[in-house]
Amino acid sequence: MFPNDKHVKSVKRAEAEPVLPIPAVYLLHGEGGSADGTVSQLQAVLEQHWPGLDFIRPELPHQEPHVDLEASIQGVLQLQVPQDSLLVGISLGGLIAARLQEVGREDLQVIAISSPTWADGVTLETRAERRLAFYSSRDRIIESRIANWPQLASFSRDLEWLNHDTVQHLKYIARLFDWYLEGMLPKWIDGIRRSSSTKEERDEIVWSSMAQVRGRRVWDEHEWSGGRPRDFAEVGKAMRAGRSWGVAWGDWLHAFVDRKDARCLLAEPPSWFSAERQAMMAGTAEFFARVYGLPKPSWVDKPEYFLPEMEYMAYCVSEPDEPEFTVWPPDSEAALYRMKARSPKEMLRRGVIYEARSLTVL
Repeated sequence: MFPNDKHVKSVKRAEAEPVLPIPAVYLLHGEGGSADGTVSQLQAVLEQHWPGLDFIRPELPHQEPHVDLEASIQGVLQLQVPQDSLLVGISLGGLIAARLQEVGREDLQVIAISSPTWADGVTLETRAERRLAFYSSRDRIIESRIANWPQLASFSRDLEWLNHDTVQHLKYIARLFDWYLEGMLPKWIDGIRRSSSTKEERDEIVWSSMAQVRGRRVWDEHEWSGGRPRDFAEVGKAMRAGRSWGVAWGDWLHAFVDRKDARCLLAEPPSWFSAERQAMMAGTAEFFARVYGLPKPSWVDKPEYFLPEMEYMAYCVSEPDEPEFTVWPPDSEAALYRMKARSPKEMLRRGVIYEARSLTVL
């Protein structure tokens, strides 16, 4: 998915360590479910945490009753899932994902949630190193079909609270996904329900607050209070007047989120801004237009707002107008990949790495 990605290699793989990069995440629904059901709600949560990832929800034959599971297995095989993709399966979706690893797709990464090890003539037979399973022996729907998970999965946990009401547990399922991608699952798993809110969950609260309508704001010289820049052109004017980039940009963010007015996105960045900064601002305009349902400004598609190579200068290069600005660069390819996965696609397609949480304001 990301330009110039290389596999992160190590001499010995740690327990439950993800294989990076992940070209796509497939969310597989359970029996009688659909791509627009529970997995859709799960995607909405995960996509906010990892906006740079590609999420795919295929419609599988077993949404209809009395359909042979082999039909769904063949259906996923025909999707030509990219190598090293991550499959998250709910109930029978997890069994199907795990079975794919036994019919020629050992490369796949699988997280099975509340899944049996056998059903309708399909039985898991071998252990897979890239297979994670989370289930409850108190789940009456699958309690007689989960005993073999410790032998069949490289990492598994019997979580007594994890029943088949998946929607009720979306927060914790999202934590499993987040911690797996962060490489911290084995360390944190046993505190999954005792853990305080995570960084991603706190971000959800901020995004929810930002989405609220705060009353109509009139755009005229008398009503625009506080002296904050109204658009990107005025960000440049504020800096010319002596404000630092950080203050001018933060002021514009607060002004836009307060009003969510399309006119805040209409003006192009000043031509004297660096190419990296201009590309980042174009990505911001396109991202906010999508998030808040505003018209996408036409200027954002101009070629000058796309960098020739991927840049993460926003993280590790001192700003000329703020010499005290210092952020350490990523210390590994895995860390850099995770930064990309947390960046909106509108940034990534311009060659910019800029995590979505950097666009949040309170």
